[in-house]
Amino acid sequence: MKFSEKWLREWVDPALTTQQLADQLTMAGLEVDSVNVEDNDTLIEIDLTPNRGDCISILGIAREIAVLNQISFSQLKIEPVTPKIQDTLKVEIQVPEACPRYVGRVIRNIKTNASTPSMIQRRLEASDIRCVHPVVDILNYVMLELGQPMHAFDLDTLQDAIIVRHAKGAEKIKLLDEQDVTLRADTLVIADRQNPHAIAGIMGGKDSSVKLETQHLFLESALFTAELMAGKARQYGLHTDSSYRFERGVDPDLQLRAMERATRLICEYCGGEPGPVVEMVNETYLPKQAHITLRYARLLKVIGEPIPQKTVVEILERLECKLSEVSPKGEMPVWEVLPKTFRYDLTSEIDLIEEIVRVVGYNNIPDKLPHIGAQFAGQSETQVTTSRLKRALVDMGYQEIITYSFVDSTLHRELYPNKSALALLNPISAEMGEMRLSLWPGLLSTVKYNQNRQQQRLKFFETGLCFTLGNDEALFQESMLGGVVSGEFLDEQWGSPKRTTDFFDVKHHIESLWGMIGQTGPLHFAPFEHTACHPGQCAEISYQGKVIGLLGKLHPRLEKALELDGPIYLFELKVEALTQKPIPVFARPSKFPEIRRDIAVIVDLGLHSDNLVTFVRNTAGELLRDLRIFDVYTGKGIDSGRKSIAMGLILQHPSRTLVDKEVDELVHTVITGLKKEFGAELRD
Repeated sequence: MKFSEKWLREWVDPALTTQQLADQLTMAGLEVDSVNVEDNDTLIEIDLTPNRGDCISILGIAREIAVLNQISFSQLKIEPVTPKIQDTLKVEIQVPEACPRYVGRVIRNIKTNASTPSMIQRRLEASDIRCVHPVVDILNYVMLELGQPMHAFDLDTLQDAIIVRHAKGAEKIKLLDEQDVTLRADTLVIADRQNPHAIAGIMGGKDSSVKLETQHLFLESALFTAELMAGKARQYGLHTDSSYRFERGVDPDLQLRAMERATRLICEYCGGEPGPVVEMVNETYLPKQAHITLRYARLLKVIGEPIPQKTVVEILERLECKLSEVSPKGEMPVWEVLPKTFRYDLTSEIDLIEEIVRVVGYNNIPDKLPHIGAQFAGQSETQVTTSRLKRALVDMGYQEIITYSFVDSTLHRELYPNKSALALLNPISAEMGEMRLSLWPGLLSTVKYNQNRQQQRLKFFETGLCFTLGNDEALFQESMLGGVVSGEFLDEQWGSPKRTTDFFDVKHHIESLWGMIGQTGPLHFAPFEHTACHPGQCAEISYQGKVIGLLGKLHPRLEKALELDGPIYLFELKVEALTQKPIPVFARPSKFPEIRRDIAVIVDLGLHSDNLVTFVRNTAGELLRDLRIFDVYTGKGIDSGRKSIAMGLILQHPSRTLVDKEVDELVHTVITGLKKEFGAELRD
């Protein structure tokens, strides 16, 4: 907010220079962005945090300065304006949860040749607000003065009533900026019996706006709740002074005062005959003041520096809080505190403690290092740290990335069309509107960013929380490890031919990671269907019967939609499954020779090799030291719908040399079992 220092000092005039005043505001949390001298005045611009909507006005800033300097400030004496006519316009509120209070008034016969007073013009221009029409300028002036956005309609354009409702399907409105807008169904509008005339709290419509020939007005001063206003202006690519204030919260007790102030100024400078005020209030949905318990002992513990009880009470009273001591006599004080309605941000004990420290001054509290006894927890042998996982992936040539937990809803729908994500009420931007369901959106965005810069051989990984919604809208979060690979398998070199990374390369990376962190049991990869993956190259990863992750090639449809150069392979693993391992058990290496026997069996084309491997391991027992699939063949000599799988069985006894007879018997048992279990045929 930008304002005139002269105007501010008419409300409150501390014994401070301009620079001292700017420094004081900054230290109190109202950061001063700039101080500029123009035409015998100083223009100060402050940047407010979203929780301090009460300070987006001269009244709010003056009130803040008065608290900080322990002085009084000039309160506007706003007296009700006596109606000269009895004309009113009926007001209906169909959405009270979005508009719990609406104040309106008819003013007839204003002067069409009126002009905006030079004092108001100067102050508006100092705040970078363009002068438009005397009535509009006065309403903007009252907004800067008190913090209440207002709107004026040309009464002759309204039909029968003012109705606060949601937009109906595909309704359209031409806004003051000449923009034609198709309204969304969740948008609150101000309408009459026929058409919408304003997007509530954001911008009015062109057709009902005040013009030079306008003689009769309907003034609006309403309360639109901050929660339902959040992000609405951005949906239409708008950012207005009104939406800025409503999104941060307007004092629910301010609407009537602002109406009387604006009416008096309009009648003074534009003439006119005011009617009675029409006020519609729904107490159920008005913001409730928080009753807060403040413990003096808690305050001292948090601050770490003694602050006299008297000072605490004085600060709270200067903040216009009502308080009463409720602690038994002789004990440390406990107060029940009721903040004013304009302090939306004071809802808990820690908020009050922060306010007290802020008013005392952060620079007036000495720095003290806390005394913390160092306690080092030992690491269990069964625990694998996240840093160990990261080092293992880095050793395999991966690079770590860190992306936002907020992702583009459009990308989410492409990857997970059947899942609902948690939408943010007030996102940083349209591209960061939902909490991520997976790490894949961030990984793919990073791949696209790098491919656009001519980087093709990419291996990235990320660890972070992912968020899913339960059936009862409960939010669940889980720590995941995700990775993405694209491009050539090896760096370009003269000594070997080029080869693009394939599915089994990435599968090997996962198996290598599993072994590098000390896991012993085998992982199982089972075919799986996922909307984001190629239907023939996607596997669900499990360990001991529990699903721990997913591996797949990005679907060609998504490669095209996201403008990526494929193929691209993605995986995601549950960190919890990777960070627990069995305690290693020492096994003396056998000093007796290994024996290898190769067998090739013909099985159905749809049989998964993992099923064969599991069966052979279970059948061969402890003598089987290793099992390797070294060939898969279909084609000439193999019936249609069948395939040949060749396996190498590495056999070894821990305490003696195996003889051919027992090896032959074991292999025969394996082959017989394969025939019985899978209908396998031994290939010559």
